[in-house]
Amino acid sequence: MNPYTLFVADIHLQPEPDHPINQAFEKFLIDEAPKAEALYILGDLFEMWVGDDICLKQYASIVSKLKFLTDNGLPIYCQYGNRDFLMREGFWQATGIQFLAEPNQVNLYQHTYLIMHGDGLCTDDKGYQRMRSILRNSIVQWVFLNLSRKRRLAIGQKMRHGSAQHSQNKSKAIMDVNTQAACNLFKQYPNVEHIIHGHTHRPAHHKIESGQQTLHRWVLGDWQALTDGPSKLLRVSVSGPELIDYPC
Repeated sequence: MNPYTLFVADIHLQPEPDHPINQAFEKFLIDEAPKAEALYILGDLFEMWVGDDICLKQYASIVSKLKFLTDNGLPIYCQYGNRDFLMREGFWQATGIQFLAEPNQVNLYQHTYLIMHGDGLCTDDKGYQRMRSILRNSIVQWVFLNLSRKRRLAIGQKMRHGSAQHSQNKSKAIMDVNTQAACNLFKQYPNVEHIIHGHTHRPAHHKIESGQQTLHRWVLGDWQALTDGPSKLLRVSVSGPELIDYPC
């Protein structure tokens, strides 16, 4: 097989170390990730991150395995999701992972890919976009991270349950990517033919015809789907991108 790079998103690691998702991802880090030339995590690695001081202990097993991989030469890159955007320098140092802002252009095997979590493209969900703007405000984040550990955990749990309720009460169409928003992003990056993202939990390969050019939007699967069957991750090689099942 040709050398390849792996892309994953929406793992949603749980605070409970023995959770099936955590166990599956640890197995992935041991068995699959080392075979790749690099690993990109496009947001929502964690279900909830309320500060390095708390979560580095909660997720100690995963953190140590990520550090083992980076120490042994595997480049790992990560972007913020809508659940774990409060990771700070303590996390990056503890894991050796390199942070990437979004959107970010990645050159692989003579092609350029634009990578992002994807929630910024879900522009039909006006309420979510308003909340996203508030939560990404640096002052709001500073205030939150300076609350007591007990208070942060309580707020995190409340938001965790509130997010689940939000998803149940809105149509999937509203929470999905707006096609025009994706087209506008392609226009901002005319050298890019491929966008890779997660967030929607609706893995697919979408083609957009633009003049004489075919553009591609690759959507990664979520790891919560492992309870019902394999999830989708993306393997990129000299042959191009390919959505594959994990576990195979």
